[in-house]
Amino acid sequence: MRIFIGIDLNDDVRADLASLCEAIRAGVPAWRTEKWVPAENLHLTLKFLGEVDPASVDDISSALREGLAVQNPFELRVARPVEAVPVPGRARMLWTRCDDPDGRCALLARHVEDSLVSLGFPPESRPFVPHVTLVRARRPRAFIDHGAFTTGRTGSLSVRTVTLYSSVLARSGPRYERISHITLGCR
Repeated sequence: MRIFIGIDLNDDVRADLASLCEAIRAGVPAWRTEKWVPAENLHLTLKFLGEVDPASVDDISSALREGLAVQNPFELRVARPVEAVPVPGRARMLWTRCDDPDGRCALLARHVEDSLVSLGFPPESRPFVPHVTLVRARRPRAFIDHGAFTTGRTGSLSVRTVTLYSSVLARSGPRYERISHITLGCR
């Protein structure tokens, strides 16, 4: 079973990002046929665990509950503009960042990492960047925004839980299933 830990989006943020994706598909023909994340799958990933034994899911949930008991809920804002990653001329994905001025989302990601080390999951070597992935390219593509997708509202998230997801691969793309929710600040 493939699993990851993330922050689920509320309906308003999800709808705003789905509209943004539609605008990009309409305005940038080269990206239309790429692997767009379906609206129901949009989320903020905290940690990807990969293939795990289904029997370990309870241990993972327990470790997260214990480790996230010290993390208080917080607010997070999904921001514009759309970013081409790693660089606009040869982007592999498009994402939108989340504003984390107090570093609370980064701290949450660190707590997730720390909670799972004892279960054999190594910490991520790359720095954590809170973002929502919108699309992945099959091959590097140019994406130059020129400000077309920077306007519009941004959404606010009240982060009170993290979600343990399974990722079921299918020909049409992955389908994410919510396994459990871990409430921040609860023992």
